[in-house]
Amino acid sequence: MDISVTEPSAGIEPGALSQRQIWIILGSLVLGTMLSALDGTIVSTALPTIAGKLGGFSSYAWVGTAYILTSTIATPIIGKLGDLYGRRPVLLSTITIFLAGSLLCGLSRNMGELIVFRGIQGLGGGGIQALTFAILGDLVSPRERGRYMGLYTGVFAGSAVVGPLVGGWMIDHFAWQWIFLFNLPIGAVAFIAISATLRVSFKRRAVRIDGLGAVLLSASLGSLVLALERGRHGWLRGPVLLLFSVSAITMVLFLAQESHAPEPIIPLRLFRNPVFRIASAMGFCVGSITYGAQQFLPIQFQDANFVSPTTAGLYLTPLMAGVMIGSTYGGRLIALTGRYKRVPVTGLAMAVLGIAALSQMSASWSFLTLAAPMAGIGIGSGCTYTTTSIASQNAIDPADIGTGTAALLSLRSLGGSIGLAVFGTLFNARVADGLKQRIPVSALPDGVTLNTIVREPAKIKALAEPVRTAVVEAITSGTGRVFLFAVPVVVAAFVLANIIPELPLRTTRGPSAAPEQPSTS
Repeated sequence: MDISVTEPSAGIEPGALSQRQIWIILGSLVLGTMLSALDGTIVSTALPTIAGKLGGFSSYAWVGTAYILTSTIATPIIGKLGDLYGRRPVLLSTITIFLAGSLLCGLSRNMGELIVFRGIQGLGGGGIQALTFAILGDLVSPRERGRYMGLYTGVFAGSAVVGPLVGGWMIDHFAWQWIFLFNLPIGAVAFIAISATLRVSFKRRAVRIDGLGAVLLSASLGSLVLALERGRHGWLRGPVLLLFSVSAITMVLFLAQESHAPEPIIPLRLFRNPVFRIASAMGFCVGSITYGAQQFLPIQFQDANFVSPTTAGLYLTPLMAGVMIGSTYGGRLIALTGRYKRVPVTGLAMAVLGIAALSQMSASWSFLTLAAPMAGIGIGSGCTYTTTSIASQNAIDPADIGTGTAALLSLRSLGGSIGLAVFGTLFNARVADGLKQRIPVSALPDGVTLNTIVREPAKIKALAEPVRTAVVEAITSGTGRVFLFAVPVVVAAFVLANIIPELPLRTTRGPSAAPEQPSTS
């Protein structure tokens, strides 16, 4: 279907924006980025309470899965729509969808409604993530982008990490509905500010929407996320294998479709670019660490150290601070020097050391002992996210910035989903084996078996010795096993950071020829 894009080209050219105007726009975009990232994790600590209020314990996990599923699907598709129709109208539409989903979530009367409305919220959230990072690429040249990209990355990753803490605090002090309703005033401010300030021009062009590609990509990503979610309860079950098969088949069909589509959802030429290809792989690896492995630290804090959910969230402060430091100062260093390669190499070296240290943790380790390794992981993650965004946007055609940025974010999110599923399986298996090795049946209280020892802090704390110590040691062993298997993943990211080509950063916002001779230093 041929459609003529009719958005007028009148407005402020990116080069005509003052520093004040750029900061006003970026401040508005940061609000949207914060809400989108925060909502991906905020419900994790609040779900038991919400499920109890709505009477749906059997399906409460789908509240989080629905958001991740639709967000993952929406990110590349909406990124492409931003390239075709202009970022401003598409972004305002996605903010509207996100706010509508938030309102509906707050008005939900049962778990079925909440799951559906979380899916709507995820559609908007995925679009916000894709478009805000792309708009930054429109407004600021790659050479200057580092100082702004660091702020974006820090807010994005920091919001995702702090989400469980905010959710726990809100559920302790307010009605559960406010976890969703608090988005409305903040999102409204962002909508009004973006509508009033973002006036970047957009050229008309006739386009052909790749509807089949969108359907195939949605089917592939959706099946994969669902398979990862259901696979935690058994990877060889028939429904899980069927979902993986559907995902693989539809991905093959999607790649075939994209190879000849006039206006592909994800142009395959992007992955022929070595910078974009390696940056995407780095983002995938680090995403599995930041959104996968780190999810098990709150379990360690609550179930082995017996702190409250709010305190467990506070214990993640070194990780969040590390992300902020790595993204912010890494971005400034890139802007200052015009070189991006050394930033992730240094940051990921710290992450390797941090993850290797956590793989050796014991039940006697205090929070202070864990703080430095967590900070190292955070710094490495922040440096990598900032660098991969800048390097990939600099290397691809400016006309593909929205599509490329969305693809990068999707792969990062998929890395987190796959990491969480795989590491969760390793954790559960290690804990189960540890319980069998450490607790003789004769030591269990009457009516309690190894299968009925639930990982709930209050129940574990109430166990008599030596059973309680054995359970704590088994959980700590499971957490250590997760980080042990995460070591080769972050080492792979470190190797990729050393081989990524370093292209001179452009100093213009518009199209320009890519440098022919990349630096390998």
